[in-house]
Amino acid sequence: MADQGFTRKKVASLTLGEKLKKLRGDFRVSLHDVSKATKIQMKYLEALEAGEYEKLPAEVYIRGFLRSYARYLNVDERIFVKLYERERNIQQNLGGGTFRHVRTKEFPISSIVVTPRSIVITITAVLVVGAFYYLYQQFESFAGDPRLVILEPSSGAVIETSETVIKGKTDKGARVSINNQPVFVGSDGEFSDTLILQPGINTITVVTVNRFDKEKSETVSVEAHYLPAPPDPLPTATSTAFSADIRTTNPKVVVTVTADGTVVFNGTLSASETRHIEIGERMTLSSDDGSKTFVHIGSGQEEVLSSVPGPVKEAVFTKEGKQL
Repeated sequence: MADQGFTRKKVASLTLGEKLKKLRGDFRVSLHDVSKATKIQMKYLEALEAGEYEKLPAEVYIRGFLRSYARYLNVDERIFVKLYERERNIQQNLGGGTFRHVRTKEFPISSIVVTPRSIVITITAVLVVGAFYYLYQQFESFAGDPRLVILEPSSGAVIETSETVIKGKTDKGARVSINNQPVFVGSDGEFSDTLILQPGINTITVVTVNRFDKEKSETVSVEAHYLPAPPDPLPTATSTAFSADIRTTNPKVVVTVTADGTVVFNGTLSASETRHIEIGERMTLSSDDGSKTFVHIGSGQEEVLSSVPGPVKEAVFTKEGKQL
């Protein structure tokens, strides 16, 4: 009897082969790239992604293939092995036996005849294929957006400390900035940087630009849960300590505030919020749009960071206001 008022939905999960193919697609690498890097034959990689385990060699080799594939994709190898074991057990239970592995037939080497003509043809074919593959890679880099994968932290993560390390991968030779601050990119496209977090929600924007000036950006939000350090004792009446309120009229402006040599805020400021900062002697302020960023020092008048639209780097403020 059909359920009244309810709709049945099927819940599907990715198989090992589907997960391998999806991760490879996320990294924008071909099976040829994987085979070249891991030394696994193409036919075995195709069988893994198609779930055709009967076409693979002995199980010890399958596990070795999965570990090499996982290391190449920078993924925990135990995930692939567990998925394989689960699917192996399912097939065994359904089929009443073990996986059938196809043994490679021996091919007599003596039957291969090598001639100068065959050598020339083989070398020419390899060069032609290599040239076409190189041109394809160059065209794909020129026409498409650069690759950008943020490995950590994941969006929505809760962090118990005042800082976090952001790691990711991009194309070789690409430039990367995190919250408008450039970071070093390794020879294989890996990058990482340590960010100071404010209590509450922090927005991290990563932008990559390849050598053809194609740009791609990703944004993650993390929540920091920690108690800020207790403030220093109140200064005397003759102290140079002061406070500053920073706001913007833009929907979003990226600002960096340094108080007495310590970065106290580095992130996105929206038009609906005002950042209150306590400073001992000196504050520096950077903004990607100085004409839309306003600073109110102590009991003085609010002033705009710059009368000219555009970014401003490390403007200096003291108790008396902005220093020229």
